[in-house]
Amino acid sequence: MKRIFCSLFAFVVLCVGSLASASYTNILRVGLAYSSTAVSVANLINSSGFSIGVMNDTTFTGSQSTSETTLKITYANNTYLVQGLSGQTIYSVSGENIAVRPISGTTTYDGYNYYGDFVFKAESSGKLTVINYVNIEDYVKGVLPYEMSASWPIEALKAQAVCARSFALGNLNKHKAYGFDLCNTTNCQVYHGTERADSNSNDAVDQTKGQILMADGKLATGYFFSSSGGATENNENVWGGTPISYLRGVKDIYEDASASSYNVWSVTLTADQITSKLKSAGYSIGTVADVKVTKRTEMDNVNEVTVTDTSGKSVTIKNGSVRTVFGLNSIRYTINGSSILTGSSGSGGLWVNDSQITDSGLYAIGAGGNKAYIGSVSGKTALTGSGKQTISISSSNDSGNVNVASGSYVFSGTGWGHSVGMSQYGARSMANMGFSYSDILKFYYTGITISQM
Repeated sequence: MKRIFCSLFAFVVLCVGSLASASYTNILRVGLAYSSTAVSVANLINSSGFSIGVMNDTTFTGSQSTSETTLKITYANNTYLVQGLSGQTIYSVSGENIAVRPISGTTTYDGYNYYGDFVFKAESSGKLTVINYVNIEDYVKGVLPYEMSASWPIEALKAQAVCARSFALGNLNKHKAYGFDLCNTTNCQVYHGTERADSNSNDAVDQTKGQILMADGKLATGYFFSSSGGATENNENVWGGTPISYLRGVKDIYEDASASSYNVWSVTLTADQITSKLKSAGYSIGTVADVKVTKRTEMDNVNEVTVTDTSGKSVTIKNGSVRTVFGLNSIRYTINGSSILTGSSGSGGLWVNDSQITDSGLYAIGAGGNKAYIGSVSGKTALTGSGKQTISISSSNDSGNVNVASGSYVFSGTGWGHSVGMSQYGARSMANMGFSYSDILKFYYTGITISQM
């Protein structure tokens, strides 16, 4: 029994020790140009000069230093070439990459100033992938003022800084195929170095240095978005997959809708536009006759939209696709609109098959057998669920067919973004109310703690 207890105790000590000693990388590899944005020529500027060499993993080995303040890097004939401002050759090497480290300060690349090293890797096309190897704290300083205004309250900025750091660590190797961790766009986090940073945003990073989100003893990825419009959402209801404990939807009682010009929105799409969007997304659908919300989440966000065509065929769009397929701002909306109807003309009016009339489309006035009578053939008025709707008749005669031109659908919503994690405008409102960054993070992320890397 004593031996079993000792073994268990040793196991616990080992586990606790491993958790306590867990560490995260301090160097991030951020792709600034790659694939379609790869460059033929890369120019670097630093007032102190550079050291030039190679990068092995995250270890820089310098081979030559230069006081040249402007470098031009190109690749041809399996060789990297570094030239000075006047065109003189400073360094050349063949191999997997070439790395450049500033003697001090920041380096200007493509109009932006960055801390850290630059690594260049040749693609099969001969163009260069450009990667910034940067300390995580300097990275967060280059993200923060692009993802949240530097003028916002310091507690909101601190919450965003912890999110940005946690998001970066949770997405290491996201772009492994290109040889780096993260890109510098909204696909990851917007990152453009020091340009927008000021004392307020830098202080937010410094005051939360090394702090990350943790849940269930593991790193919690800091997902965030602009505005909830009333409620955030469970991750599985947006991205599918397994529920994640800390990404639970919450009713957003703090977000100030009036603070964001994007919070309330409306998008009108014709039936033809909806058909085109669905086909572009890979759905098979004919002429759209009806579009309606068929399922909502517990947070009252849209979880399912069903689109029916004039033949009665329907397709169902689920989860986050209810936003992206239609090109909408959020998953929190309603749909109001008119259906496309076809029928035959008769004496004094247009007769439409009952199967084409839906709760979200046109309502019938009067009836004749299994058909409904709407307006007159020469008229242009029909009733919808929201009142009068003008429609046009493309062709008519007393004995031929009548085609009613496509209607339109109005998507009216609130919020901006994918709705998972922290609402940035909600964080701003909470900070203005006097809540701390810790309060903000614990409101939007269920059961998290804030820990040091």
